Amino acid sequence: SIEQSSKVGDLKSLAQNCFARGRLRLLAADGRALLDLSQSLQDAGLQEGDTLTAIAREAKIAATHRAFAFWCLGEDRIVTWGSPDCGGNS
Repeated sequence: SIEQSSKVGDLKSLAQNCFARGRLRLLAADGRALLDLSQSLQDAGLQEGDTLTAIAREAKIAATHRAFAFWCLGEDRIVTWGSPDCGGNS
């Protein structure tokens, strides 16, 4: 059980520990992604007894001889590093 005054980030940490997975996305019963980790559970519209879905996201990494890229499936962000001439410029 978690206090209603807790934050979405607290709930996410609890789920990550419970499932032993570092990269999770939490979804409310209506399908909304709970993205604002600083939002209270109450402000996020969650109530005791609500059912949530935790989606484990798979991290991927790709490399050239001088640059690297990291992303998670289902995400819209890619992080790159290394030589700008080889794509490592973000």
